[in-house]
Amino acid sequence: MQANNLFSPVRFGWYMRKHLQDNYRLYGMSVIVLTVLSLALLLLSTTDNFSIKASGLMPVFFIGMYATGLIFTSLCFAELGNKQQGIDYLLFPASHLEKFISTLLVTTVGFLLLYHVAFYLAYQMMDFIIYTKKSVHIVNDLKEFAVDTPWQYFYSIWFVAQAFMLLGAVYFQKYSFIKTIFLLAVFLFCLYLVNTLFVLLFFGKILDEWYSHFPFIVVQIQKGVTAEGEVHDLLIIPETLQQIFRFAAQYLLPPILWTLAYVRLRDKEI
Repeated sequence: MQANNLFSPVRFGWYMRKHLQDNYRLYGMSVIVLTVLSLALLLLSTTDNFSIKASGLMPVFFIGMYATGLIFTSLCFAELGNKQQGIDYLLFPASHLEKFISTLLVTTVGFLLLYHVAFYLAYQMMDFIIYTKKSVHIVNDLKEFAVDTPWQYFYSIWFVAQAFMLLGAVYFQKYSFIKTIFLLAVFLFCLYLVNTLFVLLFFGKILDEWYSHFPFIVVQIQKGVTAEGEVHDLLIIPETLQQIFRFAAQYLLPPILWTLAYVRLRDKEI
């Protein structure tokens, strides 16, 4: 097999099979650990109320999904930090694209599948514990929660964060989680400062406060002064632009970051 061959479905299938055979014990243990950890967090997050609603447990679900998912992604290229393991990884008879796609599938689809299974098991255990102690079940109000809460955006933001972390994992094999979080925070802070300069330039003295804006979305200005006090107004970008930004963040940004991570992996040297 030539290492520069782009993609072969058969070879990719064999590579995924080998990966699963080598790591199925690790993934099985991960489900157990995630289940126990989720159960502990669920029990700590509840009170002694007799009416526990499933919607009240969703913050724990999403916090756990973000924390464990991003940590897991940050470790996906850890072998590149070791010279011998990195050489073995890069010289393994599979193309860079096949290796990258397998890692991408494991850290997205694979992780989400395992995490949902683990959390469901923890949920059922918690329901059993509550029923044993109080003779009541957890109230399943997830239909109302789905209607009242834009839960799908939590998944969209997760994919963006995962893509950033995957890119960081390719660049930084050691302490990639901390380094990526730090650089992302610096980038967002610089973006905010740049937006602040433009806001001050365009709105000047009518700006309510130098920090009273959200980058590229909304600005709060002083509209005037009345007997009751200052009158403020919010300037929001048109709905069409909001939809364009939303579409780009949800459907364009993750693939762009994944592509950058693949390009970096392809050029990786030990």
